[in-house]
Amino acid sequence: MEQRIEDYFERDLSEEERIRFEEELRTSPELADLVAFYLLIKQNAKEDGREKVLAERHAEWQKLSTNPGKTITRQLVYYAAAAVLLIACGLGWYFLSSGIKEKEQLADIYVEENFSTLSVQMDGKADSLQQAINEYNNGDYEKTSSIIQAVLKRDPENAEAQKIAGIISLKLKDYDNAIMYFHQLGEQKNLFSNPGRFYEAIAHIQRGLPLDKKLADSLLQQVIDGNLDGKEEAEKWVK
Repeated sequence: MEQRIEDYFERDLSEEERIRFEEELRTSPELADLVAFYLLIKQNAKEDGREKVLAERHAEWQKLSTNPGKTITRQLVYYAAAAVLLIACGLGWYFLSSGIKEKEQLADIYVEENFSTLSVQMDGKADSLQQAINEYNNGDYEKTSSIIQAVLKRDPENAEAQKIAGIISLKLKDYDNAIMYFHQLGEQKNLFSNPGRFYEAIAHIQRGLPLDKKLADSLLQQVIDGNLDGKEEAEKWVK
C-alpha cells in the first residue's frame, strides 16, 4: 500500500494504474485515510524540515497500513496524530483559511476569460481541429467532443487535441476526464508550449474532492519550478 501511494504522488504509476487508484480513492474511506495521513506527514516534513518527525510519523503510518482490519483504532490514531501535527506545525489555518475558496474563484475566472473561445495555429493537417474549434466557439461542446475524439482515435498523441478535449471536459464539468487529458498533455515532451500541468491543476481545483487542493498545489509548484506555461498565474495562486 505504501509504495502505491508514493508512486501515485511521484507520478510513477501507469495511466491505467492511476485511474484505478483514483477510483478506489473515491470509494474507499480506508484508502482516503491512509492517503490523508501520508500527505500530512509529507507536509510536516516539507514545512518543518525535521527528518526525525517524518521518520517517526512515517513509521506510525506504515504500522497502520499493515493492520487494515483495525479500522476504528487506525482512525482514532490518525485523527490524534493529525491534531498533534496541526498544533505543532501551526497548520490549523491550512484547513480553516479561505485559500480553497479563493483558488476556486481564480480558477473559475481563468476558465471564463481564457476558454470562452479557442484558436489554433493552422497548418495543412489541422482541418479537423479547426472544425472542432468552430463548433466549440459556436457553443456546441458535444459536437466538438465528437470531432476531437475522432482525432484522438487516429492520433492519440495529438497535443492540441488533448488540450481541446480537456477544455471541453471542463466546460461539461467532466472533471475526471479533464484531469486525464491534461495529465496526458503535461506528460508530452519537446513541445514548444505546454500548459498541461497548469490546466490539470485547474481541473483539480474545480473538481473539489478532499485531496484535490493538495494535488493542485503540487502541480502549481511544478509549473513554477519548471518555468512552465501558466507560471505567472501559478505564482499568484500559491501565495
